Amino acid sequence: MDLMWIAIGVAALFLLNKLILAPFRKLIVNIAVGLLALYLINSYGYMIGLEAVPITIVTGIIIGILGLPGVVLVTLYYTMF
Repeated sequence: MDLMWIAIGVAALFLLNKLILAPFRKLIVNIAVGLLALYLINSYGYMIGLEAVPITIVTGIIIGILGLPGVVLVTLYYTMF
């Protein structure tokens, strides 16, 4: 009987990891890499004609969801408009 509860607990932890923690880790990595890229673009982008991109909650969400393509999208938006 105890082995069944241990197996259920292990299965629950496995599902918790796959469904909640793994996507959260990916989101955190995307935000960190995106903010680093955005910092570099804000620091050195003027050399090639890019506008500075303000770091706000909206840009953070876009970068967190899309990753580096989100950085390119936000940078092009602020450069074009």
